[in-house]
Amino acid sequence: MKPVPASRQASTDVERLMGQMREANERLIVSAVAAQESSDQSHIEVERSRTELDGMTRQLRDANVRLTTIAARANALTEEARANEEAYRDLSIRLLQVQDEERRHLALDLHDSMSQLLAVLMMNLDLLNAAKNQSEDKGRLLADSRAIAEQCAQQVRTMAHVLYPPLLAEMGLAVALKSHVAGFIERSGIRVDFDVDTVDRLPVPIEAALFRVVQESLTNIRRHASSATASIHLARTAGAVVLDIHDQGHGLRDAAKPPPGATAPVRLGVGIRGMQERISHLGGTFDVNFTDTGTTVNVRVPVQNDTP
Repeated sequence: MKPVPASRQASTDVERLMGQMREANERLIVSAVAAQESSDQSHIEVERSRTELDGMTRQLRDANVRLTTIAARANALTEEARANEEAYRDLSIRLLQVQDEERRHLALDLHDSMSQLLAVLMMNLDLLNAAKNQSEDKGRLLADSRAIAEQCAQQVRTMAHVLYPPLLAEMGLAVALKSHVAGFIERSGIRVDFDVDTVDRLPVPIEAALFRVVQESLTNIRRHASSATASIHLARTAGAVVLDIHDQGHGLRDAAKPPPGATAPVRLGVGIRGMQERISHLGGTFDVNFTDTGTTVNVRVPVQNDTP
């Protein structure tokens, strides 16, 4: 076998290397084309993602604008509701004050006018009854008429006392409450233990408010509590006057229970709401607690230490 010339071997090697280079170049071109296509696809995906992100950003911005508008409207409505609540509270207190003033005037009219007329009527009936030459029937009619007049006078005095007791203005809260409790015991048959510490004269609005609280509470006890006994404690502490009223009944507690299927308790009547408004207007606290042993009303009203 003849040896292959070196030149031919070299040529063969060059051709083989050239072929390999062409194949490598083709592979490089294919890779470059594939990379370009991949880059174009990636660019398209990036642009699509950027477009979607821009859209979501605009939606988020619009949502923020709407949320800001809604929040501003909600704040405005809250402020309006707060203003309306304050106006309602002021109006309620003003109505209570006007009511108290009207009660006072009506009580004075009953006491000073109607009572005097009934007193004169009873005196005239007494004179007629004492006159001579009276038949038995006329005497009986006069006696009946005087008894009716006496009942009218008693009812007028009771109405005047309930509307606005003169003792409240003349002698103060402690004396007026003692008299009112005594009358309540006589009318209702409910035993009330009234305990009062040293309580001097208080500002007129405070005396009127606390008297109404006791008056309304005793009325509720008689109407709803089914309690044979009750207790009232009035005391002056450092910077405040405290009133506690307790009964051993169950009426108000049962009324405050939610009906079957309900989750919230029944709202109590306007009487208790009115008491709460009175005490709140004076800067005090008014709490009603219902327990198995009865109902307790706790009231605390701030009073300046130097208040006479």
